[in-house]
Amino acid sequence: MLLNKVAMAVIMAATLNGCSQFQSSESEKYAGAEFVEQKHIERGDIGIAYEKFELENGLTVILHEDHSDPLVHVDVTYHVGSAREELGKSGFAHLFEHMMFQGSKHVADEEHIKMVTEAGGKLNATTNLDRTNYFQTVPVNQLEKMLWLESDRMGFFAQGITQEKFEVQRAAVKNERMMRYDNVPYGQGTEKSHQALYGYGHPYSWMPIGYMSDLNRADANDLKAFFKRWYGPNNATLTIGGAISRDDVLPLVQKYFGSIPRGEAVTSAAKQLGTLSETRFVSYEDNVSLPMIRKTYPTAYMGHQDEAALDALGYFIGQGESSMLRQKLVDTQQAVHASSTHKCFELSCQMIIIALPHPVSGKTLTALNQDIETLVSDYIENDLTQNDIELFITKREAEIVRALQSVQGKVSMLAEFETFHNSPDYLSQQLAGIRALKVDDIKRVYAQYVANKPHTVLSIVPKGKPETVAQPDNYTPTFFEPAGTETAKAEVELPIIVDTFDRSIKPTSGAAKTITLPKLWKTKTMNGIEVLGAEDAETPTTTLLLQIPAGRLYDPEQLPGVALLTVEMLTEATTQHTKSELAQQLAKLGAEISFDAKPEHIEIEVSTLTKNLTQTLAVLAEKLLQPKFAESDFDRVKGLVMEYSKTERDSADFLADSALNEVMYAKGNYSKPWLPTVDELAKLELTDIKSYYAKQVRPQGSKLSVVSDMAQPKLIAALEGALSKWLGKGELTMVEATPAQLDSNTIYLVHKENAPQAQIRVATHTVAADLSGEHFKSQIMNFAFSNSFNSRITQNLREDKGFTYGIRGTFSGNRDTGHYVISSGINAENVADALNEIQHELKLVSTSGLTDKEVEFTKNAIAQRDALKYETPAAKLSFFAMMHAHNVDSSIVETQANIIEKVTKKELNQLAAKHLAPTNMTYIVVGDAPSLTTQLEAKGFKVKTLTVQ
Repeated sequence: MLLNKVAMAVIMAATLNGCSQFQSSESEKYAGAEFVEQKHIERGDIGIAYEKFELENGLTVILHEDHSDPLVHVDVTYHVGSAREELGKSGFAHLFEHMMFQGSKHVADEEHIKMVTEAGGKLNATTNLDRTNYFQTVPVNQLEKMLWLESDRMGFFAQGITQEKFEVQRAAVKNERMMRYDNVPYGQGTEKSHQALYGYGHPYSWMPIGYMSDLNRADANDLKAFFKRWYGPNNATLTIGGAISRDDVLPLVQKYFGSIPRGEAVTSAAKQLGTLSETRFVSYEDNVSLPMIRKTYPTAYMGHQDEAALDALGYFIGQGESSMLRQKLVDTQQAVHASSTHKCFELSCQMIIIALPHPVSGKTLTALNQDIETLVSDYIENDLTQNDIELFITKREAEIVRALQSVQGKVSMLAEFETFHNSPDYLSQQLAGIRALKVDDIKRVYAQYVANKPHTVLSIVPKGKPETVAQPDNYTPTFFEPAGTETAKAEVELPIIVDTFDRSIKPTSGAAKTITLPKLWKTKTMNGIEVLGAEDAETPTTTLLLQIPAGRLYDPEQLPGVALLTVEMLTEATTQHTKSELAQQLAKLGAEISFDAKPEHIEIEVSTLTKNLTQTLAVLAEKLLQPKFAESDFDRVKGLVMEYSKTERDSADFLADSALNEVMYAKGNYSKPWLPTVDELAKLELTDIKSYYAKQVRPQGSKLSVVSDMAQPKLIAALEGALSKWLGKGELTMVEATPAQLDSNTIYLVHKENAPQAQIRVATHTVAADLSGEHFKSQIMNFAFSNSFNSRITQNLREDKGFTYGIRGTFSGNRDTGHYVISSGINAENVADALNEIQHELKLVSTSGLTDKEVEFTKNAIAQRDALKYETPAAKLSFFAMMHAHNVDSSIVETQANIIEKVTKKELNQLAAKHLAPTNMTYIVVGDAPSLTTQLEAKGFKVKTLTVQ
């Protein structure tokens, strides 16, 4: 198979570039670490180079060298997720994801995040059913500091656990649950499905977020016991990748981690597949406009020999434009959305099929449920071909290439494979399983796991319409009920750690490595496209971002939504091929093309293997120059967008942003929601789309950003060869903003019934966007106030008060106007108090300004972030798009660096006084209006009800 051989060569090249080959260890131990294995990357090899070691305390250490950027990514993965929790003690692993950023014995509260941020890095942590990982990417000279931080929370975190810290983070988790589960349309769907599929007592029957009743019963001593049980070095993998060498890194790893004693023995958990004797029907009512059906089948487990075939089955059923469900249900207007995926966990996997019936079809969930089973059976039996399999293989291989474009992607892959398969090199086995797939494999797993097999059917229906479920419930989940009085808990004894150095002394940063900016080139195509690009040989791929000045702000006043529907139609059939045929062409090429209607531009992103660039550009040209604009496609697309418009208005986020637009701008496109109303969309005709396309989707004035391993002359020749017939200049003018006078004495309240959490927006008008003027300096000023985790408002409202899971304020804008907006989801009980706190912080910063420490923190953090700006093709494209938008060259990097270094505290405080006074702000709240009105008026706020159209 030629395509597979090409993709295989691509993966080989992707892993070769930027990776040095490790030399064999001279002894079984190196710097106190026992050598386990290594992976060389030589011609013919496929995978990621690494060396694997183990410390005496059981800590697994994996090193990967990648000198393409002066960065290092440090990942600590603990083999503990919600599946390791006990009944009645759910949510502990996820809570630790929060708690372990709160300081340890030698690291002050909030200091971990501050140190990484100040070092110019980024960090995060995630918890799933089976593992928790903590990770950070920083300039490589900061590596020792990261090892000190991670080792201190591994060895000394429990000593810093207090009841006060626990209660603050418990409040944050409660707010996170409201934000991700309880205040989001269909947000409880996954949780309800797991409860029904796995049943009482199964470790997957609850989600990582846990149940708040369990966390309410817990105390700090419970957390210490959980930490001691699961967070020892023998249950962890430390993976370090980047511009490193073994000789430098292993002594540091031994220094900081070697003295931490081994924890309790950890054995592999037994596989626990979901087993059902009959299909379980469950349901719940939600604040949604359309019902949803979610079918979940228990399958195998992670690493099972059938995993690849099941993944492929999920792909064929309902992923992508050419999938069966897309063609049979969505394209025929039987469903607004239909998709499927195979999700694998360590102990058990599941096949998930989701669909929302289209109102015009008159389909009930009962009928849709039966249709899905019939359609899937017919497709697998009669339509699946080996050619489909080949497309799937090529697509998966291309996805792996893209995952290897960042050091984080490679480190994450190594860490996951080691944690779940005890082999960092599991990628080769995974690829072998994918490449070996045949039609018979797909048919076999369908028959074995899905066809006529018991599964769960979850119906999510609009409030007050319980009769619309697929079938009445025949299963009720059982939940843990605590016994009467708990026995007294013994105080947890923590291990004593003896170091040969003073761990309280924070390591200094190493010498900063020079950051090499991408070598840029600039040109203009014969048809008027301005091109900014860079040659990047790290992977044999090409990534493009084309910005056409035809975004939503070009909509004629009487035709809101015309740009959006034009973009949707450009993704449909052309005069030469159907939508499905085009999708299959792209899959053969390992390529992706996506269209999006942004405010100022239609954006087209292209990602492909460079060897297939010419063919991929041919598909782009066909989509761009030969749209079919069929009446039947338009009717279907418009109907789908209309239904999407309804469902988006179930979202508190959408309502808040839309209300803010209406309040801040007097008229025109700026004052409207980004998604028009059903009535506005209904007025649009296909002739409007054709007219807009002919007038505005033109090359002159368009901006193209490109990153490729192909040299500039050849790349430009390919572009011009594909797009030479695309000519002309847009006729329309982007509308200008008309800012409204803001009323700082009024809170505009949008009703969302029984919402447990309120979305708030606090905003004001500022200056238009720039890269070196008042807007840029305002962003610097705001970093320590509201645009970092250590900012004042985050520390106040999240860490001190527990009112929110997250809050952030940003300065943003375009060529005409700018604005500052604070956004957050606030516990509904605390909205008035939260707004009072925000006003207090605004008044304080606008009158007294920033402190010397805040200015120093800001300058250090922003000045050292450049290493992360250019690592991946996507990061480079973002940088180039910024240069395009403001018509600057690469000297802007030095210009901004000089501004950051030289801007004074006085200048920043003057900007704070100008832009952040609470009297300049307007206030939007989305939540349950009756209860919030009472709460807000009791605190002296004037409330005005607002309805979003």
